[in-house]
Amino acid sequence: MRKHLLISAVALLTAMTARAEQLTLNPGARVNAAVSNTNPNYLRVSDDRILSVQAAQGVLSAKSPTPEGAIVFSTITDKPFTMFVQTASGFAFSVQAMPGKRAGLSLTVDNREVQGTEEARTFEQKQDTYSALISTLVGRFLTNRKPDGYVFSKNTDVPVSDAVKSAFALRPVTAWQGDRVRIVRTDLTSLSSQRIRLSERYFWSPGVMAVAFHPQLDVLEPGAKVSVITVFRTKGGPDEP
Repeated sequence: MRKHLLISAVALLTAMTARAEQLTLNPGARVNAAVSNTNPNYLRVSDDRILSVQAAQGVLSAKSPTPEGAIVFSTITDKPFTMFVQTASGFAFSVQAMPGKRAGLSLTVDNREVQGTEEARTFEQKQDTYSALISTLVGRFLTNRKPDGYVFSKNTDVPVSDAVKSAFALRPVTAWQGDRVRIVRTDLTSLSSQRIRLSERYFWSPGVMAVAFHPQLDVLEPGAKVSVITVFRTKGGPDEP
């Protein structure tokens, strides 16, 4: 218990004094990072646990997991080296580390293709009908009540036509990923000098299960804003065609 508390304290101090960075990566990606060879460095993966960090023998002088699933590591080398990172969900990536005398690195990595857990699958399967799944999920999304097993996703992509892009300013807000469902909120601002009649078909594309506007509006005034909620059916990350 005392060891866990000590590691947590080290991780907290490292995160507070380090250079905080956050990146979104695809599985198998490689990222360059300036690490410290005079201070501890901190690495975490959102909604996941790091199981393994591998580097050439002797490169890492210290490596300690935290109770939250992050890693605090140190190095004294002054030569670039590569670390291979593997998580509990199977997400893997590599870090091309460039050491130097600087503040420790605090790096948070988001998996662009993050998947929900078995609990998310249970939630999706226990809904009696297609419409029940959509209405329940959208209702929870709007009130920020994330179902068990769902995770936040950095994949806020919503494919739209050039005509839609010319009519609205689109700002991605947030997204959840379940087992086979992704739900995204995008804020829209009208760029037109005329009233625009809102239509769900503006946001339909392969893989889309449902589209809803919040608040519910039929027409958007010039310069006015509205949110569009888009629900996608997914399989293993990419949206289904």
